[in-house]
This record gives sequence, structure tokens and C-alpha cells, in this order.
Amino acid sequence: MYDNEPTMMGQGRPTATLVVRQGTQAGMSFVISGNQVVLGREEGLDIVLQDPESSRRHARVSWQGGRYVIEDLGSTNGTFVNGVQITMPQALNPGDSIGIGQTALVFQYSGAEMGPSYYQAPPQQAPAYPPPTPGVAPARSNQSTQYILYGCGCLLLLCICSLLAVAGWALLDPASFEDATGIDVSMRAIELYLNLV
Repeated sequence: MYDNEPTMMGQGRPTATLVVRQGTQAGMSFVISGNQVVLGREEGLDIVLQDPESSRRHARVSWQGGRYVIEDLGSTNGTFVNGVQITMPQALNPGDSIGIGQTALVFQYSGAEMGPSYYQAPPQQAPAYPPPTPGVAPARSNQSTQYILYGCGCLLLLCICSLLAVAGWALLDPASFEDATGIDVSMRAIELYLNLV
């Protein structure tokens, strides 16, 4: 048997491991020892996740039809495989990333001589967090939008102050204003304007 071949358990089932790559339990690994394991926050489960965004009974990994399969158990925040939310049972392949709340796990077969904590990083694995919701911009975009709005507000304030300064100049010194702009701002012109409006 070669080092990279999976260890076989009873009934031709390879030994599998879930390795926590992100979250409060990062670095821990859990061996899937029975025909199924249930993951969630509830004490007494096969794999207890210390993640407030995990449901009490969040997901189940089971051996079905010669493969390990993961299914969501009606969780609040969903279960993600390679960044995609699953809505029905999904077969797992070594290196698949599983996202449950803020916890990211990697599904692996355990090597014959490497023990249950063996982990080999998959090439360019997909993120374990959910994809962005349509219509909801990422946080960086929200920050850019805030800066644009602040800039527009400052520009508007500057325009209003400039108009008030020009109006004040026209009312306080109409003669120099007329010399500079050619606009007559006498009281008679203001009265005519107000009558038109």
C-alpha cells in the first residue's frame, strides 16, 4: 500500500477526516468513524462546532452508495461545499472545502501511515464562505460609496457657500458687483425679479 492511498475501514469504506482550516477550532481534525456523523453546536453530537453561526444540528456526513455524502439538516445559515450552498445531498471528494457558519473544514481521506490529522492542501481550493448575495455589495464597495457620498456632500456645501458669498457681495456692494459682472443688482432690479416670480 502506498502512502497516499486511503486506509480502508469495514465494508470497503475509506477512513475520512474533516480538518478545521478556519474558525475557533482551526487545526483540529475529526475522524469520520461510523456510517455517519452529525455536525453542529449541540453538545453530544459526533462533531461539536464552537461556532455561533452554526445550527444545533447543522449537517450530516454519511457513507452512501460507496461515497461520502454531505447534507444540510435544515440549518439557518446553510452548508456550503467549495463556496456553493447545497440544497440536496452532495458527494464529497478529497480536498473539498465545507463551510458551516464561520467554520471552514476540508474533507480528506486519511493516509495509511499518516494518522487522522493528516492534511494535504488542495490546489487552489474555493473559499468556504458563501458567495455574495445578489444586490448586496461587499464591504469594500460600501466604504468607497461612503467616500463618494462624503465628497459629493462637501462639494455641495462648497457650492452653497460660494453662492451665498456672491449673493452677499451683490447685496452689500452692488456697484462693484455690477462693475465686475455687468449685472445690475439695484433694488429696482430685485423688485422686478420678485414681481416676475
